[in-house]
Amino acid sequence: MHYHTIIVGAGPAGLFAAQALGQHRKSVLVLERNHRAGRKLLISGAGQCNFTHAGPIEEFLDCYHDQAKFVKKALLSFTNKDTMHFFENMGVPYHVFPNNKVFPKSMKSEDVLGALLKACQMGNVQIEYGQTVLQISIYDGVYTIETEEGKRYFSDHVVIATGGKSYAQLGSDGKGYELAASLDHTIIEPRPALTDVRFKNNIYKVISGVSVQDVALSVWREGKKIHENRGDLLFTHKGISGPVIINSSRWMKPGDTLMVNYLHPRTYEEVKREFSEALAHRGKEEVITFLKPLQLPKTLIQLLCEQIGLDEHTPCAQVNKKTREELVNALTRYTFTVDQLGGYHIAMVTAGGVHLKEVNPTTMESRKHKGLYFIGEVLDVDGITGGYNIQAAFSMGYLCAKHLTK
Repeated sequence: MHYHTIIVGAGPAGLFAAQALGQHRKSVLVLERNHRAGRKLLISGAGQCNFTHAGPIEEFLDCYHDQAKFVKKALLSFTNKDTMHFFENMGVPYHVFPNNKVFPKSMKSEDVLGALLKACQMGNVQIEYGQTVLQISIYDGVYTIETEEGKRYFSDHVVIATGGKSYAQLGSDGKGYELAASLDHTIIEPRPALTDVRFKNNIYKVISGVSVQDVALSVWREGKKIHENRGDLLFTHKGISGPVIINSSRWMKPGDTLMVNYLHPRTYEEVKREFSEALAHRGKEEVITFLKPLQLPKTLIQLLCEQIGLDEHTPCAQVNKKTREELVNALTRYTFTVDQLGGYHIAMVTAGGVHLKEVNPTTMESRKHKGLYFIGEVLDVDGITGGYNIQAAFSMGYLCAKHLTK
């Protein structure tokens, strides 16, 4: 059979494009290598699926790093409000949390996936499971798709929505990059993003589970600052995590230095001056008591004191200048050396992918081949946590379908 459009990949981007095309009575086939759709979507947000963010759509653009210009058209064409209305209309009421993250009221990702599949069914979209695309070729304006299972399909248009390389065990193993490269597209080297930092000999294991709110983080490489961010930090049994680490991980490499200011917005110089004046006047008061107003976890303060060789019970008046400055340094300029990043098996998304200069952001069509489209994580687009990546997938799927129905 000859189809109007074949979509490779039944994730959020592919399914959203498919149902939008189905509404316009286009013949649509979705090819999915797994034996069910949306496996990665099902585990997103710990199985609860934070499917968008309720903040102003204009603020979304700050959440996609240097790719904001590319995703702008898609996001404005199908906004977060449109996404919320879509799911509500499909019988999935939503709940907006105080941090503006949006979840299905049931807190079940199955409901989000179910709505997408229901919309596809309503549009008579055909989905074939267990089909791994081996090759895509084009001749005289017609695309031929061959699968490892020995099937062959024909269409006027092809949409590649295969995802990245994160959670390869769920099917997104980077196959889309191979298909894109075979069709003359440049691939920006993929790397794990939205992941944690790990240490071989994790001395922070003793404070695993301890979190610090609103720290300032900077990433340094060969003496140069390459990124800075703010947010909550979490110590784990393997290393460090939390939003400030996860959202900065795309900028990190093993060997990089991470500098953390636990007392942000106060600077090293400010705290140094403050401690210099205050410690001497506290006489017999113990250091651990003096530091209590900082409202940092006690176990973290104890660990920092231990690392600089300061007994937490030392009277303030006995802390010499050298030790005082080491303490200020530990509180405002604490450094970690990145040993390794969590791999693709735990990274929420993939940074890198199909080069954005080779895709038209107003249509999602390839600039190399007419009728070929790329949407979702297979592109070199990745956002921070909070529903921004799934929203981008929906928006790109919508924009692509909109162009295909003209």
